[in-house]
Amino acid sequence: MTVDEIGRRIDGLGLWDAVYPYHWAIKPKGTVLPYFFAAVKGDRGEVKVRVLLLEGWQTFHDFVRTGVDRNFGWYSSPIEFPHFELVILADGSSALFRHDPGYLPAAADEAGRSLCERMLWEVFGVMMRIESDRKLPLRYADEKALFARVEDRRGNWTDEPLPIPDPRTHVESVTFSKAELKKAKDLPFAAGDSVELDFRLVPGLATKEKRPRCAYVLAGVDGSSGENIIWNCISVNPETGLRGMWESVPPRILGLLSARGRMPGEIKVVSGRMFRLMRPLCMEIPFRLSLHDRLPRLEAAYLAQCDPSRFVV
Repeated sequence: MTVDEIGRRIDGLGLWDAVYPYHWAIKPKGTVLPYFFAAVKGDRGEVKVRVLLLEGWQTFHDFVRTGVDRNFGWYSSPIEFPHFELVILADGSSALFRHDPGYLPAAADEAGRSLCERMLWEVFGVMMRIESDRKLPLRYADEKALFARVEDRRGNWTDEPLPIPDPRTHVESVTFSKAELKKAKDLPFAAGDSVELDFRLVPGLATKEKRPRCAYVLAGVDGSSGENIIWNCISVNPETGLRGMWESVPPRILGLLSARGRMPGEIKVVSGRMFRLMRPLCMEIPFRLSLHDRLPRLEAAYLAQCDPSRFVV
């Protein structure tokens, strides 16, 4: 069966509410890493549900931890996790995409479609069984293992417990140039000034490459006037990935603030991740760092400036 045919069968079961809370593993023969099922309710009217096949244990651990704390790690959106994704539309049709960190989703190639046909058929089989056994995905929970469908060398699929390894400790490293720090410390300190800052993935902006990369924007506005003082578009370096991009943000901010000729007395942010990453700079420059639920002037700047024509590769 084709991906679209399997997608229609899965959707026809009408079991989305029953499987949203659960995950299970699929381990086809010939693959090094297992894949993990996750279903996400559609975020737009035409999208009914997204079926994610997350690639590897580390991705799965990060997905779960980001679901608990959206500021954990480096991921801002489900599109950034390495995975295959079956998008099921309201009319029952579907489309299959490949996602990789820092890149726009791309239609799955022939090899990807072939692999996903096998895995999605197993998803369909598991969901049919969940119809009569709602606790099936929890079968091996007492063994600290995930329910898995595993394919042997002969192409036979069986139920197996997949032991859950401990996730790697999340480590962040933010460093600054000594010369840049000295320059900043020698600048006037404007105690009454405040700057509102954020760094985020901006949908609709991308590089103009054969395989487009997502665009992330570091924006800053004057806390009193709302004047734009920072507008910096960045894309992921394939060699350093999301980690390298995020860890480069605080040194980038230091350089951009130094270019203004003075240091502000306060920096306001709207995400726990930015607050966490900016704290090392507080150890060097005595500004006040504050976390806010909303910064209307900053949001207005993003809305006004996020025009794809402004992004230059």
